[in-house]
Amino acid sequence: MSKIITGLDIGSSSIKCVVAEEKKDGTLSVLAVVRRPSVGLRRGMLVDVEDATKILRETVVDLQKISKRATQDVYVNVNGEHIKPRASRGVVVVSRADQEIQEDDVERALTSSKAVRLTPNYLVLHNIAREFLVDDVGDIQSPLGMTGNRLEVSTLIVEAFSPQVNTLVKTLERVGMRVGGLIYSPLAASRAVLSKKQKDLGALMIDFGFGSTSMAVFEEGKVLHAKTLPVGVGHVTNDIAVGLKTSVDAAEKIKLTYGFAISREISRRDSVELSEFDSSSAGEISKKFISEIIEIRLAEILDLVNNELKSIGRYGELPGGAVITGGGMKLAGMAELVRRELKLPVQAGFPDLSNFEILNPAHQELLDDPEFATAVGLILWSEEENRKETATGGFRKLIRHLMP
Repeated sequence: MSKIITGLDIGSSSIKCVVAEEKKDGTLSVLAVVRRPSVGLRRGMLVDVEDATKILRETVVDLQKISKRATQDVYVNVNGEHIKPRASRGVVVVSRADQEIQEDDVERALTSSKAVRLTPNYLVLHNIAREFLVDDVGDIQSPLGMTGNRLEVSTLIVEAFSPQVNTLVKTLERVGMRVGGLIYSPLAASRAVLSKKQKDLGALMIDFGFGSTSMAVFEEGKVLHAKTLPVGVGHVTNDIAVGLKTSVDAAEKIKLTYGFAISREISRRDSVELSEFDSSSAGEISKKFISEIIEIRLAEILDLVNNELKSIGRYGELPGGAVITGGGMKLAGMAELVRRELKLPVQAGFPDLSNFEILNPAHQELLDDPEFATAVGLILWSEEENRKETATGGFRKLIRHLMP
């Protein structure tokens, strides 16, 4: 029987699902693409279980119409400012008399790297091997079959607030989903939009979400850093609503219709009639004023990104540039603003669909969208996890630990 995998991206603004069937030749056939408005989440975190449960139940109904198995192996994103990545190392003595490194040595080294003092109420979401060292010789991707006395591993540990993760898993199980894995959002999105060459050169991925902005930095094929910032393009909408004294719904429409990220390129003579978007509002507002509101908030977000790059010594020093994705990427002028603020080359990040067979044109149109980067990345990551669980921290063990 073929395997069906579902990628479930639970965002602050919308829920996005991709259901794929894994074929024997390794390709993934897309069976369905689902998108629903999201409730009960704020800044990437679950804040209202009752509201979230209702919309997730409706999502389960959608999935079960496709296949009963579509809810049985679900890979879910985890996001929020509570998530804390940090570097770690593990060292073991090679166990075999002939000093040949075996899989159990790798497992012990990875386990050793997790022997760190965790923040209270936190758990290890990921323990990702960045490089191995055999007798102090480093930059080894796979030490299996090599010989040496001492095996060391450098990893990136991703910690998450256990009550938040536990609540998310239990909520999903309650509505009828079986969680196959939990993946930190920027790592999933990076898997879908960054090429191997970009990761080798050194690149930054920025996912502009509604409630938060996520980033991940790669170099020499390794993940150096990842972070979720508690500010997203939804805050731009709120700023417009306050600045124009209009409703949030009207502000969102104005942002999408007339918004531009660089105010100097907008003429002061151009204006917007507020009544076009909000019948209770009257008067004209300068398009340049709208753009100034947008630019100020986005520049603030990018300043936070720059602070993270400075903290790891990579400010303006990533030859692979910045790849921007997520719904906020589609705002006019965004690429130019990111280029100006980060001092990096910039390109749009669309999901890599090269390993997918997509027969339905409607599915192709939906997936060829930066908003689906995380959902597609969840599917791609899960495929890799199934091949080599040790590289991803053992999701199924984590799920068994969380659930009674």
